[in-house]
Amino acid sequence: MSQFLRVLSERQLDKDTEDIRSDNQDTVMIGTTEITTLRNSLDAQILPELRSLESSLQPISRLPKEIFILIPHYFGWKPDWEPGPYSHPTTNIPLIAMTHVCRSWRSTLLSTPSLWTKIDFSVSTNPQQALEFLHRSSNQLLDVFQNLESLYHLEPFLSITLRNIHRLRSLEIYSSHPYVENVLDKLTMSAPELRYFAISNDPDITRRDVGFPTTVFKGQLPKLATLSLHYLRTNLRTFNFPCLTRFEFTTGTTMSVQDMTSFFERSPSLEFVQICLPYLSQPFAAPPRKRVQLTALRELRLDQTACVSGLLDHLTLPRCTEMMLKGQFTGETSDYYGFPAARIHPSSIDYLPVTREITKAVAMPNSCILSGPNGNLGLWCFEGRAREDFDAEFFTSLSPIDVLEIKELWVGHSTTSFFYPGPWLIDIAGVSGAFAALTRVEDLTVVGCNSEPFSSALGMTDADGGILLPELQSLTIYVVFGDLDIEGLIRCAKTRKEHSRPFWRVTLVFRKEVAAKLIREMRLLRKFVGEVDHRVGEAPTLIWKGVDRDDW
Repeated sequence: MSQFLRVLSERQLDKDTEDIRSDNQDTVMIGTTEITTLRNSLDAQILPELRSLESSLQPISRLPKEIFILIPHYFGWKPDWEPGPYSHPTTNIPLIAMTHVCRSWRSTLLSTPSLWTKIDFSVSTNPQQALEFLHRSSNQLLDVFQNLESLYHLEPFLSITLRNIHRLRSLEIYSSHPYVENVLDKLTMSAPELRYFAISNDPDITRRDVGFPTTVFKGQLPKLATLSLHYLRTNLRTFNFPCLTRFEFTTGTTMSVQDMTSFFERSPSLEFVQICLPYLSQPFAAPPRKRVQLTALRELRLDQTACVSGLLDHLTLPRCTEMMLKGQFTGETSDYYGFPAARIHPSSIDYLPVTREITKAVAMPNSCILSGPNGNLGLWCFEGRAREDFDAEFFTSLSPIDVLEIKELWVGHSTTSFFYPGPWLIDIAGVSGAFAALTRVEDLTVVGCNSEPFSSALGMTDADGGILLPELQSLTIYVVFGDLDIEGLIRCAKTRKEHSRPFWRVTLVFRKEVAAKLIREMRLLRKFVGEVDHRVGEAPTLIWKGVDRDDW
């Protein structure tokens, strides 16, 4: 009996021990899970700050060389550099000043010749500094910039540049004095490594275009890729740069279309062309039988005179996806100021794919941007009043460019912020006329305009009793000036729903200070629209990345 009780007691003890072990395992697992969770939470919250703090405390001398040398690349020649009160005159250039910080910096900088290849004579007026840069750059190719403001800068620039002309990778000269011609006359040696060559003359000071002789570098520039000539007179027929990919030319001297096409024929690698010409009063001629084909050209910019000259009618641009044209594309002989209207011959449309299959238009005061599967076409009027109004003529006068099949339309200002000078004043008659011509629009965006003409026109019917813009599905309004006609928009939505042409989606974008009021008034709008959305503070983004009309 006692043995039985002893065995029973041992079994009970084993069971109790197992229960305790099991309970403890559960407790340990729960504790382990909690610890792991807490540790992960701490890692997520604390480690980033700790690592950031550690990084900020690391001495800059321990940065990898490839990271450290990015610093002098960024501000090694910054013109707003202000040396300390005890700096030596030779340390007025940041890159040189950095070599005086410590031995580590000096060793790294002096062992990197590529950092010393830029010589800016407009910053460094001390010839000894330029010579020091030449020594430290070893045999690397050089990038030289000179701003010829006085004769004092001329002699060291010529002396150093001419002796190292075989090492030039880029040469940029800005001049506001006529003696820049003397400089060009001295550049008679070949520059076999020159890739970038830019000369800019200031005609407001020189009162004329300076001459660009054809003997510059003996005409031997086999690797020249970028040529930029501003307010110079030259003979383009003598240029022969087979590797040229970018060409910018501004002149006050009369040029013929044949001069330019002859140059294009000898520059088959051109990818970017920008031309600004003086006033030309020559009659509009029919296109030639044979056009110059620029198969590599991607972007073309022509000012108002170049457009009037008929240059486009001499070119075939199969791959041009960005085209900017200045001029009064009004379909008339001349504009308000008597300047001839820019035109494109109907036959040229077949040779300019970017002018075909337009599916999106951005209409702005005196300008518009047209887009399609072939690229973007920007049309800017030059100091005129021909396209100030938004109406049917705004689009129909672009013939032979067909924009009446567009499906997406933006109307407003060419900006990406809410800081506009004022709304684009548009009347109901103009809007209804434009909408009567544009029958295929599915998506409409209004930016920086009084919304009342648009809400009124979208609720109007045409002569046959149909609604304007019958295929319109989406409407977006950026309430820039608090000028939203919400009651008119509700009436418009109601009318379109009654005519079985309802908005599928209406999006309103407005400032925070008017949000509460507009959100309350939007409740009634939801009865007549499939979906109503609103956003606060977001600015519109145009589809085309170009330059400001005054930048060239």
